[in-house]
Amino acid sequence: MSAGYKVRYDPAALAALEETVAYIQEQSGPNRAAAWLGGMRAGIQDLESLPRAFPAVSLRKGKPVHSKLVISHRVYYFVDDPTRTVYIIDVVHTAHESKLARYRDGPD
Repeated sequence: MSAGYKVRYDPAALAALEETVAYIQEQSGPNRAAAWLGGMRAGIQDLESLPRAFPAVSLRKGKPVHSKLVISHRVYYFVDDPTRTVYIIDVVHTAHESKLARYRDGPD
C-alpha cells in the first residue's frame, strides 16, 4: 500500500480557521472553540488517506478543486500527486456566500 498524503494549508485557509475560532471563542467560550477546531482538524486530516473521496467542483490553474463538508464548513482543496500533498486553499461556512467562482480558471 502506498504512503498517505501530507496536508498543507494555504494562508487564506489558516486565516479562515483562525477567524472562526476567534468568533466561536467570543460567542461560546474557549472550550467550544477548541472542540470545534479539533473536529475541523480531524475532518481535514482524513484527506491524508482519501484525498479523492470528495468531488471536484471546479478548476484552479488547471487542477481540480475538491470540496469536503466538515462540520458546518466547506473545505476547498486540490491534490498534488507528484508531491503527495493535499493543499487546503479555503474554509468557508456553509451559510456564507460561496467562494467557488474564485477557484475557476478563466480571465482575471
